[in-house]
Amino acid sequence: MSIALCVVVWGDFWDRFGGQFIEQIGKLNTQPDEVIISSPERLSLPKGWLNIVEPHVKFDSWNSSMFAAESEWVMPIGMDDIWYADGLDGLTDVADDVDVICNPWMQNREVWAADPIGFENILHQSHNPMLGSFLIRKRLFPNVPFRQVVWNDWIWWMEVRKLGYKVEFRGNPCGDHIRREDSYSIRGDPNGELQCEQMRAILREHSVVPGVEFPPRILK
Repeated sequence: MSIALCVVVWGDFWDRFGGQFIEQIGKLNTQPDEVIISSPERLSLPKGWLNIVEPHVKFDSWNSSMFAAESEWVMPIGMDDIWYADGLDGLTDVADDVDVICNPWMQNREVWAADPIGFENILHQSHNPMLGSFLIRKRLFPNVPFRQVVWNDWIWWMEVRKLGYKVEFRGNPCGDHIRREDSYSIRGDPNGELQCEQMRAILREHSVVPGVEFPPRILK
């Protein structure tokens, strides 16, 4: 089954980690079918990789890279993590009715993985239990694009839960996840917390129209 790796460049991360990223992907036993990178400036990339040149807007940039994919599975990833050579081996060997694959990484020598029970209760708790990374079938992504919010992955998982998509939790780490103080995903944000609380309350009572806007439109 084909896989597209989707990456968003922001700040000086490509200057710092672009060469490492190219090297890491080149060493994978199982090569991705596509690598799609959104960046504010044109990059020098390996042959066959796709570069989408656009201003960096986190949610729009992720959506651009994932909608551009032609593979069956799309996987948003960070460019500064360290991949294991077998990171993609057998990753999509799942049943035909699986919609989303959730896979762990290692962080500080500990498994950094999503909590299946936390996922079941994600609309009723004030923290994000969905650690690690994920793949979603490309045909389903239009139903759950990233919304224009601070923590789009957290709210994305809420919508996946609301829609009842089948998630498979895999056991083999893809690599070492690196947490950096200057990563935008690590920062606390009161507005992000408020958005997540609003979304939890909405989804507990309503279904919503697929889209990027926030607050979402209620499905009548």
